Amino acid sequence: MVINGARAPLAMPDDNYGRLCLELKFFMAAATSLPNRPEHLAADQQAKADAFVAAMDVMENAQNVMRQCTKQLADRVKALSDKLRWMRNVLPSLTPGDDSILIPFGLDAKVPHAYEELKNYADAADAYWQTVSGEALYDPYADKIDELADLIDDFEDKRMEQVALNNAYAAAQNAKDIARAEHHTIERAIFNHYVAFYPDQQDMYWDVTPWGRATSEQTPVYPVFPEPPETFTAEDKGGGMTEVVYGYVDGATHGLLERRKAGSAEPWIEVSDHLPMDKDNMLPYRELHVPPGEWEYRFTPMNGDEHGTSVSATVVVE
Repeated sequence: MVINGARAPLAMPDDNYGRLCLELKFFMAAATSLPNRPEHLAADQQAKADAFVAAMDVMENAQNVMRQCTKQLADRVKALSDKLRWMRNVLPSLTPGDDSILIPFGLDAKVPHAYEELKNYADAADAYWQTVSGEALYDPYADKIDELADLIDDFEDKRMEQVALNNAYAAAQNAKDIARAEHHTIERAIFNHYVAFYPDQQDMYWDVTPWGRATSEQTPVYPVFPEPPETFTAEDKGGGMTEVVYGYVDGATHGLLERRKAGSAEPWIEVSDHLPMDKDNMLPYRELHVPPGEWEYRFTPMNGDEHGTSVSATVVVE
């Protein structure tokens, strides 16, 4: 079966490339690959095809687990933030007309969005609460304020889990990239083997291969490192949704979009590894379930597996 785009495999998205791996594996085992089948390459191709497909499964599972954790973290961020906002509203009722009761709790400032700042803000409020929790002044709300410590622990546990899962996903992506590169080497060797026997690539024989018959049109040559887009913005659309708008890059085959907490050294979270780069299909990209906080988005134009110059933009998600 001919796989669309197989004659330019570096530009194929991972899902299509996985199909190429399997179709080439089936082709190599089929009678149609005779009489000039490269037997010396067959076993290696089969192993490397299986390895890439397995690596894709591991990566996709790691991505799904990471996304589930991210959603759970967003729920815990909301619970903690809501508790802190509640405290800011109710504590002044204990001293009508005097909001200075908030100052020693550190609640005189608004509840922050960034995770690290939120943790420090909540820790400061809880630390002071531990020193005054026995005072009669706070009796009307003491039971509810006592819940703050558990909410902080829940948030921090899930945040640490997310960091670990982000690292696991990054490692799975790297393993997938390595597996793809290793299969690419053997796939090109097999392709070139058949080119040696069937140099006319419009020969009918190519119709039974995964690559298909070459067209009369020449494959366009892309620059190795395309320029960054002139336009790249990220905007909070509300409800945990962000919208990213990116511009056309001449020569790029697709775009890579990633996200991480602004100002952090945490690993980048892959949002999409194949944003379209043809003008007819370039629409704003919307990511759902983005946790509150300040985020940095990075866009990289790609030429196959080659990375171009990245651009970034930050957005505050309420």
